[in-house]
Amino acid sequence: MKNTSKDITLNFFWNKETYMQAGELAYNYKMFHTPKKYMGWFFIALLQFGVVGALLKGTLAILLFSTILLIYWYYIKKMIEKSILSRSFKKEKEANKKLHIQINDKSITINKKAILWDEIPLIIAEQRGYLLDHRDGFLFFPKKAFASEEDNTLFIKIAKKHHIHIDRVQDTINYNFLKK
Repeated sequence: MKNTSKDITLNFFWNKETYMQAGELAYNYKMFHTPKKYMGWFFIALLQFGVVGALLKGTLAILLFSTILLIYWYYIKKMIEKSILSRSFKKEKEANKKLHIQINDKSITINKKAILWDEIPLIIAEQRGYLLDHRDGFLFFPKKAFASEEDNTLFIKIAKKHHIHIDRVQDTINYNFLKK
């Protein structure tokens, strides 16, 4: 393996847009890569039973109830999550500040606070960036924060060297979620 002793430096502005991207990625990962995804399938099945019930029996109550549940599951829940993220961003200590991050073989240091590699069991890689799951929560690095593609590749090599599971997910951009 190539020597990975070079430090990687990331500097980026931790603004609301970046925070919302991190929140959306964490939300989508939790919803589509955990057993919670089956709840969505349950609501779709319930809606189908409602349609059949409305056509065969003329009971619109089941159709109305299942439609409301479906709307909640796929739309209202996301609006609630966006609202929660927006409020939590306002309480963030690092909100609207520049983050200075050093990545090397030993740790990831964010504004002089070190996170050891063995504290990170999972990295979720997406087109927009990386979401690191660690003991104290999640940490998001936008890909545009890397100075070069070489630094980006080196980051992945260091993570793999430390046996961190990297889960690559499809681009999950939901532009309505990110709009103000």
